[in-house]
Amino acid sequence: MVSRSTRCRRRRRATALGCRVEDLPDNRGRHGNHARGSHHPRWNHGRLVASDGYVLLRVGRTHPLADPNGYAREHELIIVAALGRRLRDDEIIHHTDYDRTNNRVENLQIMTRAEHNHLHNNRRDRNDEGRFVNGREWDEIPPELEIGDA
Repeated sequence: MVSRSTRCRRRRRATALGCRVEDLPDNRGRHGNHARGSHHPRWNHGRLVASDGYVLLRVGRTHPLADPNGYAREHELIIVAALGRRLRDDEIIHHTDYDRTNNRVENLQIMTRAEHNHLHNNRRDRNDEGRFVNGREWDEIPPELEIGDA
């Protein structure tokens, strides 16, 4: 329940702004006393490692390479700066030492999607018939789904 003084304050503010009380933003819990960004003690200079292993840099939401949270992959930023142009849709950035956190220009290589798939598929194990070996056959029932004797 909102106190009478708060209701009166919101009504006066809405009248002063020339709008309805319902149109005012609801700022409950937004006191602004929390340290944000570079003022926070755990600030890491806008750099983090995503769950897929790539390094993300904070560039802001308006940057053309940014995700909805305002972060862009560091290796993409480095390649775009080195090339002076954006990557085409069929181009992939490959880490030659397979370390996703090593984003030196010497370690990054641009290749087409087909070349990249060919490179990685040649590294995978194959059986006698030439099929990829994933550790389990396509018709094998996973152990966690097998029904034991009741």
